[in-house]
Amino acid sequence: MNELVAITDKRWVIEHIGIYAEDEIKRIRDLGLVLTAYTNRYIYWDGAILAADLGPEKARRIVPMRSLREAGVHVSLATDNVPPTLFHSIWNVVARKPVASDQAIGGEECLDREEALAAATLEGAYLTFEEDQKGSIETGKLADLAVLSADPLTCAEDELPDIVAELTIVGGRVVYDRALDGDPTGYEEEPS
Repeated sequence: MNELVAITDKRWVIEHIGIYAEDEIKRIRDLGLVLTAYTNRYIYWDGAILAADLGPEKARRIVPMRSLREAGVHVSLATDNVPPTLFHSIWNVVARKPVASDQAIGGEECLDREEALAAATLEGAYLTFEEDQKGSIETGKLADLAVLSADPLTCAEDELPDIVAELTIVGGRVVYDRALDGDPTGYEEEPS
């Protein structure tokens, strides 16, 4: 295959990770694969069901962010556009709480807030070979940033999913101002 179309020096992505065992994590690392994690489904919506099926000893295998990170696997958070904000995904990997529950599933797999933010920013840039241009605020990188409604490092844990952009700057130009444009998410909760 490589003779016809070069496949070396690519970043092969597995999307929608769900449940992985230790041997699978090692293979992913050894193959140099990168992942996107769809935590809204596997932790928030289906987490309690999956944990019940797996049992308490194996619940940590549900989106095992800590194990993946410690193995050296690059994992970017994803939303699949529902909801469109990554702050739900950040909260999912920090709290690991399924819908209608205060109990974390596989709590030993929780990331701290800085690690979760890196998974949402730096790791996303890494997936697309843009880690030298995007993903962090550094000299020489693009000056794209957002002013947030709360500090994700210090706000109450359960407030993480409610964070919104108050102001968004791309290329040094304001492209969104919540005071002028209203609701930034356009997302409505499903009726109960």
